[in-house]
Amino acid sequence: MIDNNDQLDQVSKKIKEIKSRKLKYDSAEKQKRGRQISIAMRISIELIVSSIIGAVLGWYIDKWLDTKPIFLLIFLILGIVSGIKTAIRSSRQLYEDRDKNH
Repeated sequence: MIDNNDQLDQVSKKIKEIKSRKLKYDSAEKQKRGRQISIAMRISIELIVSSIIGAVLGWYIDKWLDTKPIFLLIFLILGIVSGIKTAIRSSRQLYEDRDKNH
């Protein structure tokens, strides 16, 4: 009878240990997933905002100089290119951070 209680205690300790490891692993995975989502959102927002800023700036220059869509198109393209460069730089940084952690 005493052996059974000892065995049950050992089994319950192992179960608690496994559960605590699983909780640590799950929380680490959630943090990792959260970081990845935040980086993806940051990259997409940077791309969108830089395009909008370029378009608005070009539109105001066209309005000021009384030209039609030329500066709008030029600055829209510059905004898109700037957003893509920023996205590439951010994703490169993400991969460098990932390589450091492995």
